[in-house]
Amino acid sequence: MRKFKIFMDDAKEEQWINDMASQGWHFKSFNFPLYSFDKGEPAEYEYRTEMLEGFGYGKAANEYLDFVQSTGIEVVQKRFNWVYFRQHKSKGNFELYSDQSSKLSYVNRIFTIYSTLAVLNLIAAIINGSVLLLDESLRFNSFIAGLNTGVFIALLYPLAKTVYRKQNLKREIAMYEK
Repeated sequence: MRKFKIFMDDAKEEQWINDMASQGWHFKSFNFPLYSFDKGEPAEYEYRTEMLEGFGYGKAANEYLDFVQSTGIEVVQKRFNWVYFRQHKSKGNFELYSDQSSKLSYVNRIFTIYSTLAVLNLIAAIINGSVLLLDESLRFNSFIAGLNTGVFIALLYPLAKTVYRKQNLKREIAMYEK
């Protein structure tokens, strides 16, 4: 089965994939914007998603993926630096991060992507809008400026949610340090 979905929240994507698995639809692959699932036993697997450091390539990324797989966790799909993992539920609770500092590092990677994309789209909107002010015959620039502005505005919500997650994790870390 294929499902059309677009997520801008990694936690919601992970929850949705796990909800599908609880209904017997096991994640197979993601090719934007289509998710593919195979029919299987309900609640057989638990899924986790992760954004690797850098672009997900190189020795450190490969060593990390080898380590995770050596623990019995399966890599379902790796696309650039985004990885989909699964583990059979019979093996118990499945968490990729055992401490708050590791979770914070992961959320910081998510924050970096959202903030970089937001800033780049804001800059592009300003540049395209400025070009339009200089030469009104360049109508295409107004479309691009509007598109960049729309993407910037759309990124504000997941960016704000990520900031909120960062603040909560920092509070938890500070509470344990006392």
